[in-house]
Amino acid sequence: MRIVAVAISLSLNMVAPCFAQAAVDYGSWDVLLRTYVKDGQVDYRAIQASRSPLDRYLAVVAAARMDSSVSPSERLAFWINAYNANVVRGVLDHYPVASVKKVPGFFDKIRYPVAGSELTLNQMEHQARMLGDPRVHFALVCASSSCPVLRSEAYVPERVEAQLQDQAVQFLGDTSRGMRIEGSALLVSKIFEWYKADFVPASELGWLGRLTPQKLLPRIEPYLSRRTAEAIRSRQLALAFLDYDWLLNERTGDRGEK
Repeated sequence: MRIVAVAISLSLNMVAPCFAQAAVDYGSWDVLLRTYVKDGQVDYRAIQASRSPLDRYLAVVAAARMDSSVSPSERLAFWINAYNANVVRGVLDHYPVASVKKVPGFFDKIRYPVAGSELTLNQMEHQARMLGDPRVHFALVCASSSCPVLRSEAYVPERVEAQLQDQAVQFLGDTSRGMRIEGSALLVSKIFEWYKADFVPASELGWLGRLTPQKLLPRIEPYLSRRTAEAIRSRQLALAFLDYDWLLNERTGDRGEK
């Protein structure tokens, strides 16, 4: 009996670490994004007609373990993907809909199973923000036209740094969504107004909490062209915020629809 007990103990010790370190499988989510997302626009109708890849991934999200054994890059990829996938789910649960703003409690009331808890989208966003990388704001997509574009691939731990780098460059280079200089003003996304403390420390914002181009520049310069950065540095630009378009980021062009 003692020999059997020792054998069982050794077997458990061998299996447990493998289970604890098992990576989240982003395969079905990646396939969905590559199939139904083009230039950041989402074919919600087609996904609604065949929801099984999304449902499979959401089941993985619900059962995932985000404990202290999980690496920072794994956490980052997990929370970005979990947020974006549940946004898609939220749209489909109320489809057809012109804007997520038409859905009561879309961000702060409706809860979804994630990593053993029931969380709202705002709470998932908070989990991503707590990781301390403000570039998550260029990756979290709230299903609206002024959001950063949804990538046609899943974020994965081994490439999440490069993916976030690319998202930052693409978003800040997008003159309709991210940033542009217009006359004597630097126009930036309202994301920088809503989450300014994530980009610039409160101590630098001052007691008025005022964001300026010169305070923002050091945080975004690595993702700007040299010409754009120099224009911001050398000119006395006022900071203003772009209007935010909450129209659904829906892909309809393939059907000739408006």
